[in-house]
Amino acid sequence: MSIIKMDWKKLSALSFIICVLLTSCEDVIDLELEEGSSALVVDAWVNDLPQNQEIYIRRSQPYFDNSNPPAITDAVVSVIRDDGLRFDFVHQGDGRYVWQAQGDSLGVVGNSYQLEIQVDGELFSAQTEIFRVPVIDSIGVEFRENELFFDDGLYAQFYARDFEGRGDTYWIKSYKNDSLLDKTQEINLAFDAGFDAGTGIDGLVFIPPVRELVNPLDEDLLSVPYEAGDRLRVEIHSISNEAFNFMEIARDQINNGDNGIFSIPLANTRTNVTGQNGSDVLGFFNVAAITSLSAVIEE
Repeated sequence: MSIIKMDWKKLSALSFIICVLLTSCEDVIDLELEEGSSALVVDAWVNDLPQNQEIYIRRSQPYFDNSNPPAITDAVVSVIRDDGLRFDFVHQGDGRYVWQAQGDSLGVVGNSYQLEIQVDGELFSAQTEIFRVPVIDSIGVEFRENELFFDDGLYAQFYARDFEGRGDTYWIKSYKNDSLLDKTQEINLAFDAGFDAGTGIDGLVFIPPVRELVNPLDEDLLSVPYEAGDRLRVEIHSISNEAFNFMEIARDQINNGDNGIFSIPLANTRTNVTGQNGSDVLGFFNVAAITSLSAVIEE
């Protein structure tokens, strides 16, 4: 049997050289990017609740510009239902356009809708349909202890069953004490009862990872337990398949910086809004049906 002897002097020298090479790769390179043309940005996510609805219209800005996007204040904005009923949105400041509800709702499941925006003499439009949404049966709470990656405490999950028939898509929003869980990693999307079309999970209760993303995440993206007395509200929003794809890509792009060498190329997310003259457009139009359920966390 042979014995390998370590030459510690050579090993130390080699380690020093490796460290020098690695640190020499940390030079900061400032990139000068050409400023592209400004695009219309449409944030038009409305719903069937009998309350005021909002649409935001702004202009895009250069990639490294951290200021607030320029607001468009003189647009003419309407949503038209397929029965001809028109809902006019009036500018309220900072690119925010509002339809004032009078105890009624613009959303009816099964109806189709067209968004029309007049800006600088150009007509921008988009079409969508309002899709069905399942009822939330219940919210469950359990005390967990001695579980890997979980602090001991109270954790919640909601229970709802996807409709039979493949292709339903949802955006599940959770509110802790009336504050939306709005970290990018807390964006909870479902295709039928699972995460995406490839899972083939249809007509079942939503899978546990979807059900349990109603718990807040900390900075390390680990679930944070609720305290007794906290109030949890869960909403399921029906969204079109195109809106689901838009949100998936947008979420991946926002999280892109955490992927290191595996980051995907930056790209604008495809919109369903088009300009009459072919102008660039960003953003999306969706009309959601919403079901919700609230619960006070108890021990």
